[in-house]
Amino acid sequence: MQSLSVRQWIGVRLIRAISATFFSALAFGKRKIRVIKREFHYGAHRDERLDYLSPDDTNQKLHEAVIYIHGGGWISCSKRFYPPDLQFLCGAGYPVFNLEYPLAPEHPHPHLLQSILRAVAWVKQHHPEIQTVHMMGDSAGANLAAMYGVLYCNPELFAIVGGEYSQRDLLPPQSVISLYGLLDRGTLLGDDGQKVTAIVRLFLQSYGGPDVLSPDPIAPEKAITPMDLNWQNHPRCFIGVGDIDFLHDSSALYARELVRRNVPVVHKIYPGAPHGFFNMRHAQTPQLKRDVLEFLSA
Repeated sequence: MQSLSVRQWIGVRLIRAISATFFSALAFGKRKIRVIKREFHYGAHRDERLDYLSPDDTNQKLHEAVIYIHGGGWISCSKRFYPPDLQFLCGAGYPVFNLEYPLAPEHPHPHLLQSILRAVAWVKQHHPEIQTVHMMGDSAGANLAAMYGVLYCNPELFAIVGGEYSQRDLLPPQSVISLYGLLDRGTLLGDDGQKVTAIVRLFLQSYGGPDVLSPDPIAPEKAITPMDLNWQNHPRCFIGVGDIDFLHDSSALYARELVRRNVPVVHKIYPGAPHGFFNMRHAQTPQLKRDVLEFLSA
């Protein structure tokens, strides 16, 4: 558990309450969307659960699945708000595994990444027909999806996570799909990490501890974004972000880095789209979903 001030702990609880209220209101407007799902435990912690969302039987992708990781700054939100938003993937024939995971600051880095590895290992064990996965998430979930892609493709980095899993226990990522993910710390911190907003400080410190508030390079075992790591290989990648999103620069920098390293990447910028618009009834949300399906089918 991270050491936070009393004010910061109050902030964590407040953010969780606001997040639950906001997403519950959004979910109420989607209550008529038909969802077929089953829930399973993939680990011993009560929050290590996932939903299996059934694909459209007429167009099933037999050997590939989407693993979806929800956002919330690593400290809030839940998978229970996402099944209606993920039905477009099921309709295209993809089985979807919608993950819950223990939250920071009670479970700081690398515990969340260990849970993601545990979930993918569970999918491999219980669904031997699946041979590859698309790692997808929004915001902090996109961060965790990208970190999985980097770890799997650079197995020497598994040591930074610890735990019991290695590449042979897991499924290869065919792609990473980042919806306005935090992919680089530096674009948030600038030249002086002490000047970041209180809420950004709370997210980063809750997950990574005080060391990640410095814009300087950090030790690999404390790395919380892909740009903190020295990696060589990366799955093909889709990066979608709104032009008014506070993580717009993070997405842009990562897209440039992937291009520089000759990694296939699709970088889409959505005019007028704020952070979190995937879950909203925003004018750009249908286009984002079409772009994701086009990327998956490419």
